[in-house]
Amino acid sequence: MKIQPAQSVVARSVLTLIFTISLGVSLIAQDASEEPTESVLKEETTAEESADTGNTEPKEFTPPAITLGSAASETPGEFTFKPSTFETLTPGVSTSAEVLEKLGDSRATIETNGSQVLVYSMEPYDRVGIVIKEDVAESIHLHFKQSTELKQLVTEMGLTENAAVTQATSSNKAFLLIWPEQGVTFHFKRNEESVDLVSRISFTTIQASAYLERGTNRQWFDFAGALSDARAVQALQPMQHDAFILEAQVQQRMGNVKAANAALEKAVELSPGNTELLLMQAGLTGFVKDTSTMLQRVRAIRNNTRLDPLVRSRAAYMMGQLLANADTPDYKQAMIHHSESIQRAREMMEDDDLQIQYDAIRLVIDGHLAVASDIAHGTFADEEKVSVVPRWANIAWELTDHLLQNDYHDSTLGLEVCRRSLAALALLDEGVDLAPWIDRVDQLSAELQQTDGASPEYLERIKWDWALSLAHGTEAARKGKDGDRVQQLGMESYQLFQQFLKVETVSPQWENAQTHAAMGALCYTLGSVKAIDNQNHEEACQWYDRAVEYLTSENVEKYTRGMGWHGERMVSMGLSYWKEGNRPKGLNLTKRGIQWIERAVQLQEFSNQNLKIPYNNLAIMYRALGQPQEAGKISDAAEALSKQR
Repeated sequence: MKIQPAQSVVARSVLTLIFTISLGVSLIAQDASEEPTESVLKEETTAEESADTGNTEPKEFTPPAITLGSAASETPGEFTFKPSTFETLTPGVSTSAEVLEKLGDSRATIETNGSQVLVYSMEPYDRVGIVIKEDVAESIHLHFKQSTELKQLVTEMGLTENAAVTQATSSNKAFLLIWPEQGVTFHFKRNEESVDLVSRISFTTIQASAYLERGTNRQWFDFAGALSDARAVQALQPMQHDAFILEAQVQQRMGNVKAANAALEKAVELSPGNTELLLMQAGLTGFVKDTSTMLQRVRAIRNNTRLDPLVRSRAAYMMGQLLANADTPDYKQAMIHHSESIQRAREMMEDDDLQIQYDAIRLVIDGHLAVASDIAHGTFADEEKVSVVPRWANIAWELTDHLLQNDYHDSTLGLEVCRRSLAALALLDEGVDLAPWIDRVDQLSAELQQTDGASPEYLERIKWDWALSLAHGTEAARKGKDGDRVQQLGMESYQLFQQFLKVETVSPQWENAQTHAAMGALCYTLGSVKAIDNQNHEEACQWYDRAVEYLTSENVEKYTRGMGWHGERMVSMGLSYWKEGNRPKGLNLTKRGIQWIERAVQLQEFSNQNLKIPYNNLAIMYRALGQPQEAGKISDAAEALSKQR
C-alpha cells in the first residue's frame, strides 16, 4: 500500500522484524541476508507467537498513521504548505501537550541544546524521537530496527525519488534525501554494493533551504521546477535574496530578461552592495540605463584587490561586455578587458578546488568567445579577422569539450558555445570551414533533447540555441558562396523558428529582439540568394517580406552586425521591391536603410563611403517618381562622397 500525499493511510513495518526488543533487551534473530525482500510496511509475526495462540494467521497489527504533506500553488508565488504528520502530530504545529495526549509518556527524555527529545517505543520502529523546542514538536524521527533499501521505501511510501534533493553530511558515506513539499527526510548510507540503505526517516517543518537547494540543482534541466522552487522560498522567507537570484538566473535562461531584471532588482533591494548582484545586472546590458555609471561601478570591483580573483575576472569581462554593447561600441577597449578577464581566470584553472577550476575555465571560455566577437565586429583587416576569429572560437570549444567530458553541470554550454562561435564567424566577409561546428550543433541538439527530467521550457531553450546556431551558420555559409549549403541550413533553421514564432502565444524565449534579429537576417540571406544568384526578385521579395517583419521590430539593430549592416540590408531589399514593381515599399526601405547607415557613420565609425550606392539608388528612385529636386540633392551628396576618396 502506498502513502499518498494529503491522504491519511497506514505506514506498516519498514522491515521484516529481525529482533524482538523489549525495553532494550535484544533476542537472537535470523540472518536477514537469508530472508527474501518483503514489504517494508508490515510486521512479521514469529512462529512461536503463532503456536502460543494456536492461530496460523498473523495477529492484527495497526501501525502508526502517516499523512504525507503537500504544497499547492493556484496563483504564482502564493503557496499553501501542509507538512507531513505522524499519528496526527504536525511538526511546527503540535504542542508538547498534544504529543503527551496522543502518545502518552515517553520511555526516555533527553535534554540537548535548548530542546527536549522525547523517545518512544513504537512498533514497527526501534524507537521514535520527537524533538520539542519552545513547547512545540519541531521534528519527528523514526529509527528503523534494520536499515532498508531506499528505493523500496520510496515506492511503499508513495514518494517520487526525482522530486527529492540529496544533501551531503559530515560523513562521506552518509547522505540526506529530502522532499521539500512533504518535509520528509531519509537518512541513508551507501554500502559496498552501492545499495542505498535508509536507517531513519524524519518529518520536519517545511524548509526553505531544501527548496533552494533543489531549485539550484533543477535550474540546469527543469526550468519550470526551479522557478517554482525559487518562488516557494520567496513565500517561506520573503527576505531571502538568494531565492530572487535563482529566479533571475532561470528567467534569463528562459529568455525572459524583463522578469530576470525585476528579480535582480528585488535581490539588490534585499542585499544592497552585493558584488555578485551588481555583476549580474551589468550582464543584462539591455536594462543598463547609464552605461558610464555602471562601468565605473564594475571597474571598482575589478580594481578591488581584496576580492576573489574570479570575481575580479568576471568584473573585467563585464566591463568588456558593457563597452561592446554600448550605443557607441568600443570594440578595441572591449577586447582589452575581455583579454584581462581571460588572464585573471587562467591563473585559477589549476586550483585544488574543482568548482573553482570549473568556474575559471567557464570564464576563460566566455572570454575567448567575447574576443572573437570583438575582433569580428572591429575595424581590423579582413584577412586578419578570417585568420584569427576561428582560432579564438576553436580554443573556446576545446575548453568546453573538456568540461562536458567531465560532467559539467550546465549541459547546454556546448550548444551555447556553438551559437556564439557561429555568430562571430557570420560577421566575417570571407567563408570559413563550418562543417565541424554544424556537426557539433546537430549532435548536441539531438543529445540534449533526450535529457532525463527535462522540462518543456528547457527543451524550448535547446531548440532556440539550435535555431540561432543554424541561422548564424546560414549567414556564414553565404560568405562561402555555397548556395546549396545556404539553402539547406537556412531552411532547417527557418522551420525551427516557425515552430515557435507562429503560435498563438509566443514565449519570451522567442519574442525578443535577439531572436527577431536572427530570424530577420536568416530570411534576408535566403532572399539574397534568390535576388543575386538567381535574379528572381519575385521570390526574393517573398523572403524579404518575412525579413522586414522582424528587422523593423524594436531594438533589433543591437543584435545585428551593427547599424551599418542593418541599413545596408534594408537598402538591398528596397532595390528588389523596386525592381519587382513595388515602388512605395522599395522607396521606404531605401530611405530607412540610409538613415541607419548615417547613424552608423555618426556613432559607430562606419565609413561614409558606404552611403554612396544607397544615395545613388535613392536618386534614381526620385527621378523615376518625378521628383528631380529631391534627386538632385541626393546626387550631390553622393558626388561629394566620391570626391572625399
